[in-house]
Amino acid sequence: MRPLHLYYPLFIALLFITNVLGQHKIDLDSLKKEVNVLVYNNPELAIKKGLELYKLSNEKPSYQVSALIFVANGYAVLKEHDEVFKYALKADSVAAVNKNYTDQVRALGFIGGQYRRLQLSKRALNYLDKAYNLTIEHPLPDSLDFIQGNILVVKGLIKKDDLDCSYALPYFKDAVKVFKKNSDRNSVKINIAITLNNIGDCNIALENYDEAKANFNEAIIYAKQSGAIKNIATARLGLAKLLSIEGKIDEAIVILEDALISIKELNDAAINSEILKALSENYLLLNNDQKHNFYTKLYLEEEHKILGEEKKSLNKVTKEIATENQEKRQDQKNKYTYAFIVSGLVLSVIIFLIYRKITTKRRKISISKEIIQKSSKTTKQ
Repeated sequence: MRPLHLYYPLFIALLFITNVLGQHKIDLDSLKKEVNVLVYNNPELAIKKGLELYKLSNEKPSYQVSALIFVANGYAVLKEHDEVFKYALKADSVAAVNKNYTDQVRALGFIGGQYRRLQLSKRALNYLDKAYNLTIEHPLPDSLDFIQGNILVVKGLIKKDDLDCSYALPYFKDAVKVFKKNSDRNSVKINIAITLNNIGDCNIALENYDEAKANFNEAIIYAKQSGAIKNIATARLGLAKLLSIEGKIDEAIVILEDALISIKELNDAAINSEILKALSENYLLLNNDQKHNFYTKLYLEEEHKILGEEKKSLNKVTKEIATENQEKRQDQKNKYTYAFIVSGLVLSVIIFLIYRKITTKRRKISISKEIIQKSSKTTKQ
């Protein structure tokens, strides 16, 4: 029998390897948490850190999927939709290859949400249904129930867009219930804040003003806990709308200007545009033409940026759909000719509606610019 001291070097080596592996996992977890917080507050840095996490996550598919979704989400905040789909589809691919159904549900749900943002509801529901069906076939762990909440939120948003808030509210409320089961995570707190803001907006639309105020105030609590600056600003925008409805215009403007300052570093055209529009409308109610024109001009500039990104993304998605249809035609040319004609017509209608929306927005922008120019000339005279 060998003396025990001969095994000490081996024991120390194994201990060292175990510590290194443990430290590596801790580093990955720390980086993952850091990126998650950065996504909405500093999307550019989140993308950089997310790619770093992906490189460090070699042979750890679940970390890779998380990293890719973080990167895609960062690009979503920046409205760079080509990059969003590039990384989100890669996340789905990594999850599918490794048969990690929970991660695949996350990726599919995220992709569905992005198609919804582009107002391609049918395509969005296709991905959301795939995600939901996977949760039925392969139930999620209790700690990951929030993913079902994400799917409910996006379905609610589609109902809101296609029908109205009365159809959307049940989905949003069910989502909040799901989220609150595991609300200790920052990402879930952010989701709660986002959903409460949507519930608040719907309650304004349905003239449930007291409920809306409670929704926005609760959203601020969760957003502050998670450091989600954008969601705090969105809730303040909602509270400002309520003040405007009550005729408290000066108070609404104070909240809006504070919200605008808070998101200065976010580089988020969407929330920027909404706040600028609200400021423009409130100054108009005060008959302050100078401030009204100032904020209207800034709002139109932001809308122009958004339209450019939407058109670019539409072209990209249209090409992808056309490519998919072409591949299917080659495989089953005779059998599905009728189906392809119908899908082609549906696609044409979708493209027409979106282009019409873009054209209408551009016309409004042009008219608004003319009004500003005329107003400026009148002021000078």
